[in-house]
Amino acid sequence: MKKLVSKSVALSLIAAAVLSVTACGGKKVTVSGALNVSSEKFLNENSSFEDKAAYAIGVSLGTYVSRMKVEQDALGGELPSAAIAKGFNDGLNMNSELSREDIEGTLKALDAKVKEASDSRAQAVAETNLKAGNEFLAKKATEEGVQKTASGLLFKVLAEGKGDKAALGDTVSVIYKGTTIDGTVFDEQQNAVEFQLQNLIPGWVEGLQMMAPGAEYEFYIPANLAYGENGVGQVIKPNSALVFYVKLVDVKKPEAK
Repeated sequence: MKKLVSKSVALSLIAAAVLSVTACGGKKVTVSGALNVSSEKFLNENSSFEDKAAYAIGVSLGTYVSRMKVEQDALGGELPSAAIAKGFNDGLNMNSELSREDIEGTLKALDAKVKEASDSRAQAVAETNLKAGNEFLAKKATEEGVQKTASGLLFKVLAEGKGDKAALGDTVSVIYKGTTIDGTVFDEQQNAVEFQLQNLIPGWVEGLQMMAPGAEYEFYIPANLAYGENGVGQVIKPNSALVFYVKLVDVKKPEAK
């Protein structure tokens, strides 16, 4: 899994594609980007290719800006659609009530405002997840059969294996299932897949070195041994504790050079 990098809002792009959803021939754009059927028809069967192409450009720009506007409204205060439409139309006619310097300065200030709001929201989410994860792990540590390592990794042995245990430099073949602490499955492999052990998250690197082929463990991994403050994808939020069922199918030692 790749770690998720912080997403910044590319508001500077709005300056290059500013128009209101009402500027698209009456089209309305939903948050998901799906388009409703307009009651006001601009195109018909006799419309030229140029009309269709121009309209398509307008809808594409409108959809893009609508999505950006929804995000901006949630983070830094609502941007009036009427002002967006007026600015877009002025731009089409090479007019502006603001100087180039004013436009650039305003957009830079908007970038800073949104970044501050985004960082603040992300921090609040991360703190909430960390607290929930710590509470989950503290409760899990009291359950029968659950053990804890010095790093804070919790594990439960479901079945022991036989043979040499995995070590750094090895290639491991595993079957596994990963969930969040509320049980949401974010990854599952029912057929064995191979990984280079040292390329995995710290909780896996530590945990798999306790296992021999055939072993089945359940791991309860704190955020700092998983994906940390970044999280990954849409399901693993920042500072998320994770649960993994892992079966070690095979261990391949590195070939001698």
